[in-house]
Amino acid sequence: LTRGGEWEVWARHALKARKQDNFAARRMENACWRAWKKKSRNGSSHDLTAAASDDATGSDEHVCQDDEEFQERLQSALGGGVDFATCRFRAKPENMAYDDLPTFPMRPNFANFKNSLRPASECVVFDGCPEDPYHPSNTPIYQTSTFVQPSCSEFGAYDYTRSGNPTRTALEKHVALLDQAAAAFAFASGMAALHTVMRLLKCGDEVVCNEDIYGGMHRLLTQDCAFSGIKVVFVDTTDLKAVEKVLTKNTRLLHTESPSNPRMRISDLRKLAALAHEHNVLLSVDSTMMPPVICKPLTFGADIVVHSATKFFSGHADCTGGLVCVRDPNLAHRVAFLQNAEGTALAPFECFLFLRGIKTMHLRVMRAQESAAQVAAFLIAHPRITAAFFPGRGGCSKEDLALHRSQSTGQGSMISLTTGSVEFSKRFCDACKIFKTTVSFGSVNSLCEMPCTMSHASIPADQRTLPDDLIRLSVGIEDVRDLIADLSMAFDIADGRPPKVMPVNGVYDSRFEDLPCVPSPAPATRPWPQEESTRATSGATSEPSEPSEVSSPTQPRGVAAFAPALVLTAFSATLAIAAWRGQRRLAR
Repeated sequence: LTRGGEWEVWARHALKARKQDNFAARRMENACWRAWKKKSRNGSSHDLTAAASDDATGSDEHVCQDDEEFQERLQSALGGGVDFATCRFRAKPENMAYDDLPTFPMRPNFANFKNSLRPASECVVFDGCPEDPYHPSNTPIYQTSTFVQPSCSEFGAYDYTRSGNPTRTALEKHVALLDQAAAAFAFASGMAALHTVMRLLKCGDEVVCNEDIYGGMHRLLTQDCAFSGIKVVFVDTTDLKAVEKVLTKNTRLLHTESPSNPRMRISDLRKLAALAHEHNVLLSVDSTMMPPVICKPLTFGADIVVHSATKFFSGHADCTGGLVCVRDPNLAHRVAFLQNAEGTALAPFECFLFLRGIKTMHLRVMRAQESAAQVAAFLIAHPRITAAFFPGRGGCSKEDLALHRSQSTGQGSMISLTTGSVEFSKRFCDACKIFKTTVSFGSVNSLCEMPCTMSHASIPADQRTLPDDLIRLSVGIEDVRDLIADLSMAFDIADGRPPKVMPVNGVYDSRFEDLPCVPSPAPATRPWPQEESTRATSGATSEPSEPSEVSSPTQPRGVAAFAPALVLTAFSATLAIAAWRGQRRLAR
């Protein structure tokens, strides 16, 4: 086409979209194509096709030449989902590369978003699929690997679940809302999320990391990143002067935890962000211990926030996942590319489980940290505890406590403690009944572990900054009185003393072997006599069943005592008769 007509307007917009990397432009192109297809399906494509012939004859009849009028018609056809009047396109001399195309539909940028809802409501008031024509109350599980495309030359909103899936988009949007991120991305595990952050670096770059770090992250840095030509430097991130001293012109990333896992050390996120940005360095924060209902590091200047969603986002220890939240849209584009290129995205079913878990996250976190405060008070007063570490009264210095409270709205539910003896710590963990000995944390169940032999065992002993007798507790949502009683009993058993507080049942293994069984085991007697069957079956002669043995005179009195045995015997006899009749029919 050389001039005029809707075709030219559409072609012009499509050309602009292909020549730049704006997500809105790509959506504009796709929407224009959908509008044209809609007119074609409705049998009103004459106006569009007439444009071509009219261009040749010079006639502009039935043709809309004005961009604004075409946008109005397009807006009317597709609704208010896209405001084309506000779309602006930045032209580039080269065509847009395939790998630069977004792997998911446009989504809101929640960076600096101020939600009028409070944290408890933010977890619940969210529609994961507002475009769904059926308006489900919960986001559906789009359990599919592929999506049908409009044509061989156009992309729909989704094409392949590795690249994007509506259920995952819903989860990522909700997480971005909670963390006030430009975008969030869901991965198959927390380590997959951390690995993706490290993939932002290249050979020759340097990463500075907190010395008190999760064991899996330490392993990733020292046994993966270091072998990829990335220099790793460990430093105490609570010491700003020490951090500034190790920053070089090659440093690209500063990674920390606050509180750290498991020593609960507090870093100043605001000052770390200012220091990092002063040296053109990204600040990454693993905020797994502090979910977004009580801490939002992006609002303090962090560029990247990582969560092991397995913990508080799930809350039920029934799925694994990781989350990466970023503040900058350009950084989001790179993370999305890595998620798609490396195939580390979270599957739809796990996304659904996390969406469900988020709804109760605020309730769980609040209940757990309330109980953790009381458990911490009990531990501090216990004579066998040499030290307790947690971001609350008695668990850290006044300065650290004030700093933590300036960055979060709660102390969380994690407590670390030392006993002065490795063997005593082992006996204590083994004696706990409600506190289950397992790695991980953030579940509704209370958990305990010894990091040096469990979650942080991958760190060589000569590189660990942890006491060997350190115990880490994750407080759940059980009644705090039961939790304290369990800990008190474990202390007594570890000390070799009879427990002062012993629960009625003695154990919490859910076997309940001391209780009577229902139904009761059948008495050691002969079965109740069986009567001959008198029912006739069409086409076959009714045959008597085998005569039963005579009942013992020692049988219990009353038919009720034989009820279970009667039911089983009658059912077995019916099956035997049916089988015998079937054989007779075959013989005939």
